[in-house]
Amino acid sequence: MSQLASAVFGFWDDAASRSSLEGLPPYVTVEMVETALECQEEYGHPAGCTIAQIICESGQGDALSALADRDKNLFGIKWASSYFGCPEVAGKSSWATSEEVGGSLVGVMADFTVFKSHRDCIVFRSRVLLSNPPYSGNALIGEAIAECDSDKMAEGLKDAGYATSSSYVDMLKAAMDEYGLRRFDGMTLDEFRSSEASADRIVAAAVSQLGVPYVWGGSTPGVGLDCSGLTQYCYAQAGISIPRYSEDQAAAGRRVPLSEAEPGDILWRPGHVAIYVGGDEYIHEPQPGDVCRRATGIAYFTCAVRYR
Repeated sequence: MSQLASAVFGFWDDAASRSSLEGLPPYVTVEMVETALECQEEYGHPAGCTIAQIICESGQGDALSALADRDKNLFGIKWASSYFGCPEVAGKSSWATSEEVGGSLVGVMADFTVFKSHRDCIVFRSRVLLSNPPYSGNALIGEAIAECDSDKMAEGLKDAGYATSSSYVDMLKAAMDEYGLRRFDGMTLDEFRSSEASADRIVAAAVSQLGVPYVWGGSTPGVGLDCSGLTQYCYAQAGISIPRYSEDQAAAGRRVPLSEAEPGDILWRPGHVAIYVGGDEYIHEPQPGDVCRRATGIAYFTCAVRYR
């Protein structure tokens, strides 16, 4: 099976996917993440690795590959006659693709599985594909399931022969690093939905204050806020009570590395806080004489602080 990230299929759909998540590529939808979490709960396959596979195997820029868009095949799953009759499968189609053979790329025509929906494709990956040898008996995949470890899952997939690309594991781990995907490992669907709702309200509250003047000690939304006044207000809109001042906010919450920051988290450095909105972007009240604004470069901060 050839899984050569972004190089496998040469046609790309420019239409943005609906219902995408802050901090993830726009084609990664809420439904995809929720299905990955459902499969994690039912089959044990770490959700972070599942999402990394979607990004590496079906994404380029802001769009999905033609295979993923037209045939709903997110993982480059080749066709097998045994798939006929599976409830997730709609049929097969032929595509020109590339495979790594002896360190070189060769062009081939291959039959790929057509799925009824992206959700069906993700379920099929866990229910059918990974339940069969050589995956079900692979020691690394077994450890990944037991420990809910996306890194071991990536290594196990390569070890079991899932990919021909020599850089496959490195590509998956790079996606996990870039998008903080390991945060989904072990998360339940209910936890995700609750966290997502809170994050949406927090970020929406921050957006609502864009342009509001910085006022030292300010705590009046729409009139004047300082940095910690903004974060306290935003969290209040999600029904979460946090301390008034930045140092107390950092002390009362749970500190996490910037690489694991999620939209809605507070970004903290001594003397300053902001609301993380995803990617490399945050919203904050910068300083006297300025206004609430968006900014980029979260490396400016020391860590993220989480209350949810």
